[in-house]
Amino acid sequence: MNLYQAFLCIGLFSQLIVAKHVHDGMMGLNGHMARQRDINSFSKNRVQATNFTQSNDLKRLRASRAADVRNEFKRMWEAYSKHAFGADEINPLTMEAVTSRNGWGATIIDALDTIYIMGLDKEFQDAKQFVKKVDFDHNDGEPSKVFETNIRYIGGLISAYELSGDRVFLKQATALADNMLEAFDTPTGIPWQMWDVQTSKGSSENGPSTYNNLAEVGTYQLEFFRLSQLTHDPSYHKAAQRVYDVLLASNEPQKGTIFSVPGLYPIFLDINTGKFLSGKPNLGGGSDSFYEYLIKTWALSDFKLQRNLDMWRQSLAGLKKYVMSRGTDKLLYMGVGDDDGLDSISDTFTCFFPGTLALASRLLDDDDSMNIAHQLLMSSYGTFERMPTHIGPENFGFLPDGDDDSDLNSNQQAEIKRYGFYLDRPYYLMRPEVIESIFYFYRITGDEKYANWVWKIWEGIKENCAVEGGFAGLRDVRIGREGGLIGKQESFVFAETFKYIYLTFAEPNVISLDEYIFSTEGHPFKRFNSFNGTF
Repeated sequence: MNLYQAFLCIGLFSQLIVAKHVHDGMMGLNGHMARQRDINSFSKNRVQATNFTQSNDLKRLRASRAADVRNEFKRMWEAYSKHAFGADEINPLTMEAVTSRNGWGATIIDALDTIYIMGLDKEFQDAKQFVKKVDFDHNDGEPSKVFETNIRYIGGLISAYELSGDRVFLKQATALADNMLEAFDTPTGIPWQMWDVQTSKGSSENGPSTYNNLAEVGTYQLEFFRLSQLTHDPSYHKAAQRVYDVLLASNEPQKGTIFSVPGLYPIFLDINTGKFLSGKPNLGGGSDSFYEYLIKTWALSDFKLQRNLDMWRQSLAGLKKYVMSRGTDKLLYMGVGDDDGLDSISDTFTCFFPGTLALASRLLDDDDSMNIAHQLLMSSYGTFERMPTHIGPENFGFLPDGDDDSDLNSNQQAEIKRYGFYLDRPYYLMRPEVIESIFYFYRITGDEKYANWVWKIWEGIKENCAVEGGFAGLRDVRIGREGGLIGKQESFVFAETFKYIYLTFAEPNVISLDEYIFSTEGHPFKRFNSFNGTF
């Protein structure tokens, strides 16, 4: 019997043992129980600053800015409610309803906690009445993207329950999660990328293959851990943690293979074997939230899931060495790399990482990582600050310091000289990642300059993206509104973009980082639910 077969046998047997969930989370990388050490200092660490300026003038300014964001959110919500209430999205240019996430009302459920936080009581009650009636046993006839279903629907429902205490949200989150566990019914327990709620069949996004990507198998751990806590049912947590079992058991770093650096995972893998297929490690789309959830789930677990922390530390060491590089503008960027070299291309998804790294640095009292986080924030914000619109592109490239630009075309060379980076995909879809990281730095440092950065971005968004139906995307951030708009307004605009902007200007005790952990979709979960290893 080889290692993989032995692992499968152990995995099947373990499903019969209720107590195994204790080991799933608390086993370290070397197979030992979590090291006995004093973690009370971590759980008592403040994450947020205590030095926020409290002058009356600044309080009034913050309140005015928060009110402006709230008013624009309400205007956007009213347009959605009038023209597309109950639909997954609204096209903000045509005001047409759009089905994109199974017809379960993604915008409503993703927006629940933002509406609650902003104190929009009527809107929250309207949304609640809709949620009560959603039937997660039926959809629009199309397969669900399992990852998106988790972060938008289950995450949104759990957060709404934690904030409001209304059990209808927990009931619906549980109903959906129970259905979605079918997607984890694979030879390895790694979930299908797509899943049909009505036939229980799984698939990959582009046909009958059995591949998935790192982010879409490693972004259940936060939501499923909390759902197991709230329901006292370990099955959700066990399903999510088993992904780590497979990754660690069936892939051994070895130079010359696709998995060559400890802690750095390629993008694509086969759900039947658990083996990686292709894709250099990076912090962008297809990988990002896998790394994010290692540290955040550890924190959410009352600092008990030691293996998550071990994996985070190993991954961070690899990311620092192989993925981060200085550009010709001397700023620190995040590329795509392993021991075969670095590709100096990036996307806006990577820009979540400075904020997450800053959070981890505070939780672990790691000043060195905090310094790196700040350097990465400067390049991330630079992709917005240096644009005439004050809005950054979807994808961009940089030139590593010391490299010549002979492999770049003339336009790229010119943009490197002008901006410090070149634009690969110049459009903007209202993504939140840069704003999210700046928000973290504001809350962690108390430095008002970060709030002012967010305000500049907000002014750019209002000037260039505001339309009658809400907020549209930009075709070219170098030109702005005159270069054309994109009729797309995904639910994350409600769940993340507006939430992070609003919370930057709300009083710091509103959803304090000392009390909440944000999911990758911007849904806040309470930090200090005690956990003793059982559910």
